[in-house]
Amino acid sequence: MLTQRPIHPCPSPALISFSETWQLLGPFQIGTREATWGADPLERIGGFRSLVYDEIARFPSSLADNGTVGWSTLTADLSHSGCKNAKADFRVSFENTDRRSLQLVYGWAALQYQGWARGNVTVQGDQQKTILLYTDQVLEFWIDDDNYFGGDLYAYRRAPLVLHLNPGHHQIDIRIVRDVRAMGGVGEPTVSIGLEAEVSEGGLELVEGSILLPDVVEGKLVSSLGSVILRNEEDHWIDVLSLESVNVDLTVAMKDKPPFRLAPGQSRSLAFDITLWHGSAEEVSFEITYKSDHSPRVFRTSRARQSIQRQVADEPQKITYLHPGGVVSYAMLRSPSEEATRHADPNTSFAVLIGLHGAGVKVDSNLIRNSFRDAPDLKAWILFPSGVTSWSGDDWHRWGVADIEAAIAAIPEWIKTMGWNGPNVDVDQRLVTGHSNGGQGTWYFLTHSPDKVIGAAPVSGYSSIQAYVPYFFWHEADPGVNAILESALADYRHEFLLENVCGIPIHQQHGSVDDNVPPFHSRRLSQIQSQIGCSSEYVELPGKGHWFEGVMTTQPLLDFYDKVLEGQAAAASSSKSFDIIIATPGTTSSKGGIIVDQLTIPGRIGRINAVYAMKENLWQLTTSNLYRFHFSAAVGHDWTQSKLVVDGKKLDLLRNTPLCSQWLVHNLDRSWEVSSDHLWHVSQRRGRQLGTLDAILDTSGRYMISASDETLSMAVQVSRNLLQYFGADAKILKPDQPGPPEGGNKVILSLGSAGSMPAGCCGHEPIFIDEKRGLCTRGSNGPLGVYGFREGLGAIFLRPGINETLELVIWGFDTLGLRLAARMVPMLTGVGQPDFIVVGQETGWKGAAGVLALGYLDNSWKIVESSAVL
Repeated sequence: MLTQRPIHPCPSPALISFSETWQLLGPFQIGTREATWGADPLERIGGFRSLVYDEIARFPSSLADNGTVGWSTLTADLSHSGCKNAKADFRVSFENTDRRSLQLVYGWAALQYQGWARGNVTVQGDQQKTILLYTDQVLEFWIDDDNYFGGDLYAYRRAPLVLHLNPGHHQIDIRIVRDVRAMGGVGEPTVSIGLEAEVSEGGLELVEGSILLPDVVEGKLVSSLGSVILRNEEDHWIDVLSLESVNVDLTVAMKDKPPFRLAPGQSRSLAFDITLWHGSAEEVSFEITYKSDHSPRVFRTSRARQSIQRQVADEPQKITYLHPGGVVSYAMLRSPSEEATRHADPNTSFAVLIGLHGAGVKVDSNLIRNSFRDAPDLKAWILFPSGVTSWSGDDWHRWGVADIEAAIAAIPEWIKTMGWNGPNVDVDQRLVTGHSNGGQGTWYFLTHSPDKVIGAAPVSGYSSIQAYVPYFFWHEADPGVNAILESALADYRHEFLLENVCGIPIHQQHGSVDDNVPPFHSRRLSQIQSQIGCSSEYVELPGKGHWFEGVMTTQPLLDFYDKVLEGQAAAASSSKSFDIIIATPGTTSSKGGIIVDQLTIPGRIGRINAVYAMKENLWQLTTSNLYRFHFSAAVGHDWTQSKLVVDGKKLDLLRNTPLCSQWLVHNLDRSWEVSSDHLWHVSQRRGRQLGTLDAILDTSGRYMISASDETLSMAVQVSRNLLQYFGADAKILKPDQPGPPEGGNKVILSLGSAGSMPAGCCGHEPIFIDEKRGLCTRGSNGPLGVYGFREGLGAIFLRPGINETLELVIWGFDTLGLRLAARMVPMLTGVGQPDFIVVGQETGWKGAAGVLALGYLDNSWKIVESSAVL
């Protein structure tokens, strides 16, 4: 383990300390996940930072008695502070509101609120000090005159803010946001803030507890990748030169070619290869050499140690692998037992049973390791992906599903490494189950990858984030804005997509007295399936709550697992009639062998109804809002051997062209044709580029962030939030510095009016700068709106990169505009960011209701006027 920094009692005064008394103002109304948009009513009067404590002052609030709130104070717990380490813990509840009455009408949405708390941190001495600031359960805060957005809502503590503070008092304003999705809806609706400030010695720090290693089984490492988080605690750039083992029983080596660069204050995840020479090794220990830009001297970190965990062969083992985002992730893998394989055909392959964990659960915990202990002999490879983080990054959506796929792909490598001679793995046969947030993730995986799912068992899962915590308390907005926000979340609204699961065996389980995820969610999904003609099983367990020992291995679930794994349930691909519902083609794979490539109008649902007439050997497809699709030869039917009619038009597929190289395309005359022209790959949106702003999470390679000296601090914030919330890594580059050829999606930060927004790679600019007029938008028929340069003007939008990558452009006319736009970088699920957003000063207090423009881009990267508010 990395050395724990001790906390010792300290003679007064300590080098750093927090104030004991904190000033509070609130509560104010806030909707589910609305804080990302701003939506702070105090911004209307200059922000909380402009206010001075006044016992008499009153402020309007829809949540409070008599419609107004005033200042109050509370006392923080400072008892865990030390000489070089200060801690302040306090709990906020705001008692001046009748929550019970509100909750009777609005449910859990009434348990959410926002407010502010003010205190200070004092730095002793006569020299500037480097301070690490941890902000548990905080989303936004100010230090003196500087704003920081992102914080650490889930208390990951992997990427604190690095500050350089002069001696004296420094004001800290903490925005308090009560978020039921993160903090729960049971019990008193309090917010527990945890602040910690630690004096740093500077240099390069190896983050405590961040070393990730695979397990050792029978003297072998089950995989060869590890990682550690590094933090630059200097005010200048650092180059990592080498990673050197100090243990003769093994070697470690950086995967990246040096130098591995860290911007001032940046934290990054460093991947390394491990070779174990002696199976008796007890630990991995290494040192890192580095140098800084201001000195030719080579420095060496203190030694980092991590114990090697050993597992027996028939228990879940920690395997490591590369997430598509370029970071090392891990999963727990249990191979089939000796009993399960005893009578198996030597040439057979077992399916993968995927178990998705709930929110805030570490997949290597005993809770997960033991969750299938009562099912020792299932004929399956049991895999528990981590999703990279304990919140699965983005609730098992784009980032989390990419981790599932990477974990599945790692199983054949485990078989090779361990010399496994039992049944192989069929990576395309998946039985998916999950609990709570993992139950929701099961629905997402099921509705978006139906051809690969042979069965699904969502346990105690919620139907969608919109249904879990209602969005009632968002600021009132133009109905057109609300429609775009709603459509931006459609890809996660499983209730819309359930026709995709018809024909797949499904077994839902829920406790009747579950107060964490009410059983209404499973009941509702069961009802919808029945109404659309999908058969499924629903079991409600009397008197059972959200979690109990054996929740994943009840007898009905065990019977279901066995039935699916032994092939007693028909797969969806055997159906001769089915429907496909598409919200985002970039996240949805095939159903029945049909893959949708593009929609006609983004932000609207696409549909296919497929009916097969056996006597005529005829497939008849009826479509809605589809522009391009193709057929898959791997799953479903031999489309080349059947007649095909699409929307009443008979079509013939190209006989000598692979199915993956021919597309059915909607012409301008609204008829269909078969095309093998690949040029659309160059000029149009496709694959990972499709989707709302969160398409940026679907990256193949680490993130590249382009920033000038003026925008470097914002680049570090974006990098910090990507690491904090997704475990993602980002390399910060100067605007004229090319990224590596294997680079993933790119974030571009720009500031000002004169030539500040760099041109894209492919000549597609839906938003651009005219130095004389302002920020301009472009549609398929030419220019649209122009937004004159003004205080707080900013924009964030997608544009194409090379080789199916994306660029996320964040621009501000001034620092306020840049700050407002940068808040929209995907970080929390359920925010609802479409393809582009233009923000103004009013966004700070109105939230989404105050945007100047937002909407969708078409397949040619132009703004769709019918799917935008301009």
